[in-house]
Amino acid sequence: MSTWLTLVLMLASPADDKPAAKPDRDTMIKSARTVMAAIVAAGRENGRQPAPLKEDRLTEYYVRAAAAAARRLPEKQRAPALLLALGVALDQSSLMRENPVTAIPWRRVETDAERTERLKVLGTPTVHGRHDLAQHFSVSAGLTALLGAKAAESAGLLKELLDAEPGGSGFSFADLAADLSGVAFAQKLLDDPSRLTGIEKSFTVAAFVVPPKGLTEDLSLEQFTKQYGSIRDARFRKELEALRKKLRALPGHKE
Repeated sequence: MSTWLTLVLMLASPADDKPAAKPDRDTMIKSARTVMAAIVAAGRENGRQPAPLKEDRLTEYYVRAAAAAARRLPEKQRAPALLLALGVALDQSSLMRENPVTAIPWRRVETDAERTERLKVLGTPTVHGRHDLAQHFSVSAGLTALLGAKAAESAGLLKELLDAEPGGSGFSFADLAADLSGVAFAQKLLDDPSRLTGIEKSFTVAAFVVPPKGLTEDLSLEQFTKQYGSIRDARFRKELEALRKKLRALPGHKE
């Protein structure tokens, strides 16, 4: 999986897909570390409360804390730092840390020792009650800041195709919807960092992430091929556009 994901990230991230206002990578990583520190501090504070936040409310708490920290950075650094930090912070897997394309920035944002500490204090943030969807949303947002929207979408789609292979968890339109939601969330902030004010005050999962209810999951490659042909097939493109329509209808993505 890592080899194919590396290939698609390299091929799907042309320079002109990167936001014009993005700071250089060293500055982005340094700024993301600042936001990461704020997220971990928020996790420690939450753990000290008599009734700590959990699940979606915990995710919302972390996103708002990250936005507050990002808003103290220079304007051009705010959105990329927030997105990259969230991509690292809400992900409990090691896929991005091991992939050749993303390993260096992921490990520079958070050392192994810092990751161990973060996993102890952050709990299990969710999106629509599922941690896997929180990972899809946040990692896609981080990849959008790092490599661009096309690369992030391509990586999410490829991962689902690989999951459909024997031994995988199956192709999931719910996962793909969370990926697309993360990319759209990131693109809005990169296009207009002033949106961070609203994110800090009132970010909610429901406003920004397509819910999984009713979306097909656990498709084997054989089942996917039978129902949708391929990712270029009109049947699949219709389903993809339906997801985008659901996304555009969410309060956070309406113009």
